Amino acid sequence: MTGWAYPERARRPGRHLDTSTWGGRVARWLNPQSFLETMLVVCLVLLLWPASYGGRFGMVMVAGNSMEPTYQLGDAVITWRQPVEIGDVILYRIPENSPGAGNPVIHRVVGKEGGRWITKGDNSRAVDPWRPSEGDVLGVAQLRLAFGGRILALLRSWWVIALLGGLAVGLLLWPDVQDDQRRRGRHLAQSRRVGR
Repeated sequence: MTGWAYPERARRPGRHLDTSTWGGRVARWLNPQSFLETMLVVCLVLLLWPASYGGRFGMVMVAGNSMEPTYQLGDAVITWRQPVEIGDVILYRIPENSPGAGNPVIHRVVGKEGGRWITKGDNSRAVDPWRPSEGDVLGVAQLRLAFGGRILALLRSWWVIALLGGLAVGLLLWPDVQDDQRRRGRHLAQSRRVGR
């Protein structure tokens, strides 16, 4: 009589599917638990989408001493796109038609002139020669990770991104070995009972 319990359990979504086929893997992925896990990952990706691509999140490695003692060489600074106020430390791209155009700078806002921000480093006496507009600002500094710039540099390398992406896809599509072993065990037990 225990043979009748298997079809009942098989009706639950994502359980006892043949994950050795593409269809079984997709069906397992579409079960509620896997779907919620996937949506959580998607939400995290959207939340952490870089400001340089239209998101709100940013991260930069401090590459000089112009912001000492606030930030040290090698620190990583996490930024969030929000309204800028005088006194905020902002991450911005050097405006077009300026020397070094497009390079990121993290400095403190000390004023506003003609709709553009005036910035300077905490360790500098003079203001910056650049005047970033609202469109050049990538975010306001929120969190300092001491010496986190080295980790950031490693995570930005193409081979680490490719490795992590491949690992994520592999884990998503990898067959569930325990379910396959349980199913084979049940089929073997049923065939022995039938053969008696």
